[in-house]
Amino acid sequence: MIDTPRYRELQAKMAQQTDEKGRIEVLADMGVEVRSIDVEHALKIAEEVVQRSRTVGYARGIGRGLNLKGSCHWLLGDYEKGLAILKEALHIAERIKDIGLEARVLHNFGNIYRDMGDLANALTHFEKALINNEQIGDEFAQSVILTSISNLLYDLNDYDSALEYALKCLPIFERAHNRTSLINVHNTLGNIYFKKEEFGEALHYFQENLKHSEPETVAYVMAESGMGKVYYKMHDFGNSSRYLTDALREAQLLGNVEVQIICHFYLGRLYMDDDNDRQALQSLHAAYSLAEEYQRRHDLMSVHEALAALYDKMGDIPQAFFHLKSFEQLKEEIFQQKILSELRNLQVRQQIELARKEKEVAERTARLKHQFMANMSHEIRTPMNAIIGMARLLLTKEPREDQLKYLNAIQMSADNLLVIINDILDFSKIEAGKVELEHIDFSLREVIHSVRDMLMLKAEEKHISFRTIVNDEIPRRLTGDPTRLNQILINLAGNAVKFTERGYVEVHVSLRRQEGNKLWLIFDVTDTGIGISPDYLNSIFDSFTQAGSDTTRKFGGTGLGLAICRQLTSLMGGEISVISEMGKGTTFTAILPFDLPESQEEGVRHSMLDAVSMRRLNTMKVLLVEDNEFNRMVAEDTLKELIPGVRLDAAINGQEAVDQLRKEMYDVVLMDIQMPVMDGITATKVIRKELPSPQKNVPIIAMTANVLQEDVQLYFDAGMNGFVSKPFNPEELLLKMDEVMAGSIPASEQKVTPVAQKPEAPPLPVLPDKVTDMQFLKTLTGGNEEKMNKYIRMFLENAPKLLDNIDKAMAIKDYPTVKIAAHSLKPQLSYMGVKEDVSKIFMIEQSAGASAHFDALPTMIFNLKYVCKKAFEELNQIR
Repeated sequence: MIDTPRYRELQAKMAQQTDEKGRIEVLADMGVEVRSIDVEHALKIAEEVVQRSRTVGYARGIGRGLNLKGSCHWLLGDYEKGLAILKEALHIAERIKDIGLEARVLHNFGNIYRDMGDLANALTHFEKALINNEQIGDEFAQSVILTSISNLLYDLNDYDSALEYALKCLPIFERAHNRTSLINVHNTLGNIYFKKEEFGEALHYFQENLKHSEPETVAYVMAESGMGKVYYKMHDFGNSSRYLTDALREAQLLGNVEVQIICHFYLGRLYMDDDNDRQALQSLHAAYSLAEEYQRRHDLMSVHEALAALYDKMGDIPQAFFHLKSFEQLKEEIFQQKILSELRNLQVRQQIELARKEKEVAERTARLKHQFMANMSHEIRTPMNAIIGMARLLLTKEPREDQLKYLNAIQMSADNLLVIINDILDFSKIEAGKVELEHIDFSLREVIHSVRDMLMLKAEEKHISFRTIVNDEIPRRLTGDPTRLNQILINLAGNAVKFTERGYVEVHVSLRRQEGNKLWLIFDVTDTGIGISPDYLNSIFDSFTQAGSDTTRKFGGTGLGLAICRQLTSLMGGEISVISEMGKGTTFTAILPFDLPESQEEGVRHSMLDAVSMRRLNTMKVLLVEDNEFNRMVAEDTLKELIPGVRLDAAINGQEAVDQLRKEMYDVVLMDIQMPVMDGITATKVIRKELPSPQKNVPIIAMTANVLQEDVQLYFDAGMNGFVSKPFNPEELLLKMDEVMAGSIPASEQKVTPVAQKPEAPPLPVLPDKVTDMQFLKTLTGGNEEKMNKYIRMFLENAPKLLDNIDKAMAIKDYPTVKIAAHSLKPQLSYMGVKEDVSKIFMIEQSAGASAHFDALPTMIFNLKYVCKKAFEELNQIR
């Protein structure tokens, strides 16, 4: 019966699962845990995983089951069958683009090729698996593969490199408390130290595995066989014979070929030393037969060498010569294999380096593109906010007729420019995969009426008819994304109005088909406009495309509207097409799927700003934080005009806002983002973290020209309550202010608590008597004091520089540099034996990569510097 802590944990997890896919994932994990204990049982679990996954159509589950099944056949020595099954698993992983699963499958391919002696192929698959796990940042999975590469280097007699890899993996497995991986790396270390003739170290790791493995399991018999061969080398023949005999018996019951070969081989050596040639020959031939049957070329080479010596001792020169020649031939082949492996390793590493550079370039380009889009949005929207706002204010001042003409022209031009900016930003977001669809109930007819209301005025100005038709069979309410539907229809119908000089524009919605609760609707947008030339029909949905330069000059626009329509349509699971005839008109057709909601009843609608809301807004006290004088003027004048009773104070940067809130309370803060001295995000964090109640809880609305989705998310992560884009819509601003104020206590009723100007430094952490531990370094250097001192000197030289880099980066909020410096310092602290629960270096690295955790960094870095100071003192005493 399987009864390991990990297995019990998985059983408990299984009981908590509420869906079949979750149960399948846990079952696959159980199979992996069982595999090292009872291969036959793991094989049955693999079959169950595949069967259950096929029943529910879960492709990842099928892939995981096949991968587990293939690895079980590897452990049973059935290599050809294992490879065939793994090919199926790899095909599924590639098809569903699951690079984590792909890495697991590639790793098992490498394991089989290694046992078959095809080391070049093994290394290639290990390297590919390593690349995948590096891409997803899975340090543990990377370490599992590095252990396998360590074993492969061991096969190639490169024991120093093998040891380096294995020792790097050991602390990672220890931190993870992963029993299976620890057993594997202990076995690897035992074998390496055995070959390096450091038998005490080898015995230690095999004994550790014997202690932590369940009897009658593969891990247990591997440990027994390891101890048997170590005792043989230590000339403790009694213990050697006992462990080898026990391991052989149990390995035969388990069907483990590797342990059987080891035991037969060393028992044969024992018999040879005892002059029992007949028994020695029997054992070595048993090892030879298994190694040949299972194509274990390294084992075969060793057996040939031993048989050559035995036959020479027995006086059978022809047989001795045969085995000696076979030994030399295999040795030469494996040497050539080593050269080939090294060459292929170099080639793969070059590919990795190229892929890494390409990835870095792509990421840098994406960052620059994002920064450009954010900057462009901010730089254009900021002055436009002033232009549109002031034009709107002037229109309320009863301008003369000639002034009215100019003001209307300003407003229309600004509105057109905003459409262009929004097109570019929308296209950028869609291209970057940043658009997430809503799935909410809505009224289709309300969306269509909204489109008509937005475009009717423009159509009337051009003296063309604009009509909408929604067929009666279409339900009143649907479930989907009304915002994106509105965006598609506004683009299509807006173009139709733009390119039509006489006649009509029509939006017609009909039902294509219904399957259960799923409906496919046809949206036809027809016009009697200029039409589209056949030369342009095939490319009309491409980015930045219009029907000729004369069209661009005459009608303007970005050429992105239809590209956005196509991408949104595709994102929603639909399709879009066009038919057109020059001089007669065009019809765009979008076919989109929607779901039926549970109820067709419409919710009760409330007025957005009723009398109660307006009374509340008229009594509020507002702090406007804005560095741009024109935008400050627009906001102040607009608010005073709309809500004359408002009490309004202004601050020109985030620091002034914080200082103002230390002295008095406000009902709401309207916060710009990009400001000198202190930006809006930093000011919000200071307010939320450093000010006492009630000031720290003041509602804060971001009022900014930065409108990219990822930027908006940063505002909410910092603690803001709402967001209004510039140029702002007055009604939208009032609505947002009322929304964040609902349920709040008015500022006039809140008592302000005095605030200390400077926060206190965090308390010094409580540290163990010694933060360093030289045991790991001793193991790494084999106790060589010169090497140990070299590593200590390097640490004492490099660590202060990295700490300085962290300090400087934090001062300018350069979190990527903090992350890089922490990543560099992490292994150095590990070499000095400074544990993660003391240094928190891994947490610092992770926090520097996640904006939600930036606030935690100062305290953790303060702690790190204190730990390093103590480590420096301890290490200086050792040198």
